[in-house]
Amino acid sequence: MECVLDEELLANIKCSDQEDGDEDDDKMQMEEEQLPPPDPTARSGASFNGEDSDPLQETAGNCQFPWNFEDADVLIAEDQLADMVLKREEESLRPPAPKRGRGRPALNSGNYTSSSGQQWSVSRNPELSGEDLPLLGQQACGKGPARSVSNAVEAWMLLFDDEMLRSLLRHLNEQKRMRRTERPLDIVELRAFLGLSYLGGVFRNARHSGPLEELWTLELGNAIFRASMTLARYESICECLAGNSGWSEGQKLWQRLLINCRSYYGCSSWLCLDEASSAVAKSRMSLCCDARTLYMVNAVVSRNQRFLDKDVEQLICDFKTTGRNVTLGARHLNLEQCEQLAKRQISSLGMLEADSPDWPRHWPCESSVFSGSSKLIPLDGEAVLSCGLSSQVDALQAFQQTSQACQQFHELSQRFSTANATPAALRKQPNPFLQLLHFVLNAAAVNAWILLRLSPKGEAAMEQRDFQRQLGLFLTQQRLQRRLQRRSTSTSLVMRLQICEILGQSSQRLLSEAAGEAKLTHSVGVLTPEKMSLPLGVNLASRYGEKHRRCKPCARNKRGTKSRTRCQQCLQHRCGNHLISRCYECVGILPGQELPEGNMR
Repeated sequence: MECVLDEELLANIKCSDQEDGDEDDDKMQMEEEQLPPPDPTARSGASFNGEDSDPLQETAGNCQFPWNFEDADVLIAEDQLADMVLKREEESLRPPAPKRGRGRPALNSGNYTSSSGQQWSVSRNPELSGEDLPLLGQQACGKGPARSVSNAVEAWMLLFDDEMLRSLLRHLNEQKRMRRTERPLDIVELRAFLGLSYLGGVFRNARHSGPLEELWTLELGNAIFRASMTLARYESICECLAGNSGWSEGQKLWQRLLINCRSYYGCSSWLCLDEASSAVAKSRMSLCCDARTLYMVNAVVSRNQRFLDKDVEQLICDFKTTGRNVTLGARHLNLEQCEQLAKRQISSLGMLEADSPDWPRHWPCESSVFSGSSKLIPLDGEAVLSCGLSSQVDALQAFQQTSQACQQFHELSQRFSTANATPAALRKQPNPFLQLLHFVLNAAAVNAWILLRLSPKGEAAMEQRDFQRQLGLFLTQQRLQRRLQRRSTSTSLVMRLQICEILGQSSQRLLSEAAGEAKLTHSVGVLTPEKMSLPLGVNLASRYGEKHRRCKPCARNKRGTKSRTRCQQCLQHRCGNHLISRCYECVGILPGQELPEGNMR
């Protein structure tokens, strides 16, 4: 822990080498009073190199994040700690037990051997155990740009970045080109699709939720789905994602997500490493999460058989020599693995099962047993294995607080899963790419939610549902703005008014423009007296020409309407929408007073 000294105290310190060592007791007492009180959780530099603690860890400021537990919750009280130290000193002074002769040792001798040959004893040998790792106090925090995020989409785009979006867009358009009938996507429409997927996960997370089609209905749906894209377009994009079952494409997104998750987060002192139920067919998933925030720090998803010790090595690669503690799951826990972690300055915890090769035979599970720097603490017929953990920490309490972190993260990622927004026809089809994409989207949303709550500009009490809802709305905004500004007949006035309501914009401009257009549409042309009758010398030709020619008003609107009908006076071709017995110019209707389309057939 760094001690900050004020300027007055620094001025009173004499730095001269010729200064005598004898000083006034009153002055020494005054300087000691100005120093801050010692921190019981501060790490000592005797057995740990502070320079190697964590070069990327940033100092966390005051944060209102609701931690899963506080460091004080897993510490032993000072009076209990003093009793433990006194008891350990008494045990070290106790004479060793006399050696026995040949024959079977007594069951209560205090020494036990596991099937793997490991020796356990009820008394701790200070010469073999060595020193415990110092207790650290790292606080979880965002790093770099993550410290200044202020809304959901900013936090999410740090983890699901532009490179991942472009890769997914390229994969989608390749599938659409193979179909040849599909219109390609752009980045704006892809963001809108992902936003609707997040919103679908929020609205379809109930156990007995209705079909996906309900979200596009007027009665039971939501206007943002109808305003962003049609149901047919959404289903078409899902089918293209499910069209390629390539594992390598999904792995590109997955590896990029892991790089971003590790780059923008500083982990606390307590980690959890365990297996999680895989959402991807025929694959194994091991997670490494921060036990205090449930942030997914690292993960391994593989379809090949791997050695568990290699998974542990890969998952903790960022935390070697940092003095953190990791709680290992049952499949990853063994005594040799814990000793290897201790050599890398990482303490470990885990539940050792009774059928483990490291379990001491004939151990009655009444008191703790020791083996070097490891300790077995009985708990409900099993035992908690602690290796290298500081004596100031209650191992049982720390295990209970940290052991479920990976499972809790997995539950958070599946609570509002984007897989709930998959069309029913695709849910029954196994597709590794689509399943891995859903997990990437879910993990990115949960981690971004945690980053936003850790940010000084974020809201620490924000609920996960509110975050994912805001994220979906943010991702669809650019698409809605484009539809609002586009002057096309496909976007009706009612839909534009709904888009204004979704975006929180005023609809007064739309209403005034619509009123002006309606006034022009329903206006009637004015015939001048000169054109009421045919002038002298003007003869009317046939209404139908010999060939089909392009209608001139339609050509101005970039439409390719051709017709045989023509004006009987000027002989210019007009389609049925722009033809009365004579053309508009001859009749006297001004250009701004054109009748609505289809009025004259």
